[in-house]
Amino acid sequence: MASRRHIRRIDMAKSRGVDAKLIRLQELRQEAAGPHHLAELRKALADNSSLVVAAAAEIVSVCILPDLTSDLVAAFDRFMVESETTDKNCRAKIAIVDALNTIEHDKEDVFLRALRHVQKEYRWPKMEDTAAALRGDGAFGLVRINYPGVVLLLVDLLTDSEMVARVAAVKALGETRALAAIPLLRYKARVGDAESAVTAECLSALMTAAPNDSIPFVTSFLDWPDEAIQEGAAFALAESRRPDALEVLKAQWPKARHAATGEVILLAIAMTRLPAALDFLLEILAADNQAAALAALSALAIHRHNEAVKERIRAVIATRKDSELQKRFDKKFGGKA
Repeated sequence: MASRRHIRRIDMAKSRGVDAKLIRLQELRQEAAGPHHLAELRKALADNSSLVVAAAAEIVSVCILPDLTSDLVAAFDRFMVESETTDKNCRAKIAIVDALNTIEHDKEDVFLRALRHVQKEYRWPKMEDTAAALRGDGAFGLVRINYPGVVLLLVDLLTDSEMVARVAAVKALGETRALAAIPLLRYKARVGDAESAVTAECLSALMTAAPNDSIPFVTSFLDWPDEAIQEGAAFALAESRRPDALEVLKAQWPKARHAATGEVILLAIAMTRLPAALDFLLEILAADNQAAALAALSALAIHRHNEAVKERIRAVIATRKDSELQKRFDKKFGGKA
């Protein structure tokens, strides 16, 4: 029977071997692509270490190497066996499915299995499901290949025990742009979720799936009792970059200016990056009280790398001769007015 010392030496040797492989993969990532890349990555994807396979899969994803599709699938199959031991935290499987999505793998088998996989592992002080992100990645794969009945599968994922999976389900429903997804997203937003982030994501997904019909619905959440959901609604409108969404946000400003979400509304206005949004914020900066002007300046900081906009802001600040605005400008824009 092997002694504990002997077993420890074996474990240390294995660890050093894995470290050496990871270092080589990092070097490979920096090298110019050559014939040896595929051979080395193919060998790495066949490795027993989930860390090595995850690192190799990430390179496949970055370099877009569809020639390694079958190797990725084989590695996924291997790590689905006794996965709590062979692939702790689902590192390899998540990296593999990400890579398959990136290289546009069009077969559903891996994505379906990923969507249904649950992996319970002990993380002090309790058991946790480490496969939530994997289920989300599987969902996106099925949406990407337009798998028949994918909306029905996503409904099941909406009730997942893990927030990460529920958020992925909501995003994937939005990406389907299917008519059937709209009432599902609206219903989920109305009934809410234990996590505000899920409800907020529903609003963003609606603006992705059906922006023309969703603006009035999303607008109603600007006055929701939960501030996190109010913020989610504001950012969902902003990300659409639609002039009508901007008008909604501008109309919300008089109500929000004295509330906790005032700065959020101004930031959302800035995020639309529309010329009318810039003009609106510059008007506040030029003529409103100091608190509102400071909030507008913070929102305008998203333009700090645009020299033309920066000069316009600089000119407005120069006319106000306000030391607090000057300090905020120096901090946010990295230069004196």
